[in-house]
Order: sequence, then C-alpha cells, then structure tokens
Amino acid sequence: MTTRRNLVVVRAGDNSVHPGWVSGPQRNFDLYVSYFGNQPDRYADHAEYHENRKGMKWPVLGELLQAHPDLIDRYDYVWLPDDDLVADTDTLNRMFDLAAAFRLALAQPALTRNSYYTWPLLLQDPRYVLRYTRFIEVMAPLFDREALRTCLPSFTESNSGWGLDFVWPRLLEARGPRALAILDATPVWHSRPVGGGELYKRTGMNAAQDDMQRLFARYGLDRSAQMEARYVSGGVREVGLPPWRRLLDAITRPLRRANARRLERRAQRKRQQTASLHET
Repeated sequence: MTTRRNLVVVRAGDNSVHPGWVSGPQRNFDLYVSYFGNQPDRYADHAEYHENRKGMKWPVLGELLQAHPDLIDRYDYVWLPDDDLVADTDTLNRMFDLAAAFRLALAQPALTRNSYYTWPLLLQDPRYVLRYTRFIEVMAPLFDREALRTCLPSFTESNSGWGLDFVWPRLLEARGPRALAILDATPVWHSRPVGGGELYKRTGMNAAQDDMQRLFARYGLDRSAQMEARYVSGGVREVGLPPWRRLLDAITRPLRRANARRLERRAQRKRQQTASLHET
C-alpha cells in the first residue's frame, strides 16, 4: 500500500500532458486519472487509481471525492489540475513540500511567463518563493485535507467551475490571511489557449457566466470578490548571501571539509581502540 502523503486527481482527455508529471524516478504523490476520452483505460498503467467517466470537471470531481472519502482521509494534500499543465516530477514534489512547509490551506503553482492565462496575478514572479493572495484559480487548486472537506460541497454547484475560485477564499476565511498562496518557486506551463477546451465546446461562455452569477447570489458575493483576484497581500522571498559572505564560504569550504575528515578519522581510531580493549 502506498505511503505517499499527497494525491493528484486529473480529469484527463486524449491529449492530456499528465504523463510528464510522473516521469521522474521519485515522487511524493500518487496519481488518480479520471479519464473522459474515447479510449477506455488509456492511462491506467501509470496511475495508482483510474476510472473512465464522462462529464464536466468539477461536478465529476465532487461526485468522485464524495463517493470516496477515504481518499481525503489518506492524503494530506490533493491537487486538482487541468490536464494541459506541463510540469516535471521534481516541480510537483516541491510544490507539495512548500504547501506543507508553509501550512497552506489552498494554493496553486504559478504559471510560467509564456503561459496562456486569464489573471496576470497568477504569472510567476521570480522574486518570490510564494505570494499570499485571496484568489486561487480553478485551473490548478491545491487543497489540504481540511480545506478540501470545507470546499468539496461547492464542487457540484457549478457545472463549468466558473465562480468556484471566488467562493473558496470566503469559505476558508477562518484559516487566516496566510492560508492561500501562489507558489512562484514551482511554476507550470499552461500550454493551451484559455477558452479553447472541452468546457467551452460543451457549455459555451454564456452558460459558464450563468454558473458564476448563481454562485455569487448563493454565497452573497459581489464585484469586490473579483477585484481581489488582482492583488497579493505579501509574500516570501529567498534572501541571498552578500558577495563577501559567498567569497568567504568558497574560501573556507575546503578547510571545513578537511577538518570534518580529520575529526572522522580521529573518531574511527577511538572506536578501533575501544574495540581492541574489549577483545583483550
């Protein structure tokens, strides 16, 4: 039985890029492929879980996770990405590690600067490890267990998924101002144009807009929720060493290594002497 503490659940079509996510030799996440294409069991061989199911992303994910609460119990974090996000295994490993290290309730990887995008806020800012925000897009949300349980009932309330990314921050307000973040250190490439996927072929833009309006009315949201998708409230940066400190480190590193070897040899001689005394 798997001991990995993270799970990726992807609604995958025939052109899904998710095989690249699991191409690395080591990963800290399991993969659940919910396949909606026309070749049953197409991706079953390289996933821990697999199903064949037609339907829209968010209602299907809602039904799947509600039917299998053991999946939520088993994993600390669950990522629910679209199937056109290009990333390697190491990037996703670090994404999960960062979310856990900063105890994030809801997060997402930033998008590379050459990605197709809707919200400029989500494009990578290389100055940051992560930025705290009040908005995580439905394209690639990463939930911790508690946040997923809180937000799960909303998944089936929008056929298109539109509006959910404005609802989730409100549902998670009790987690505090540092609960949501964009992970700039682990960017992914959104490889297909926005508005060109299966979602819009099936429902059309007007139906998606209607979904959002219904959600806004249900949760008492107004235009201010959309304005929050434009701003960050702080972030975490990597602080580099000043030049003199880097030079000192480069000069003294060989001396530190030599000293470590000397101490290890001394410890080994003492162990040998102790062993000889016991033998006599």
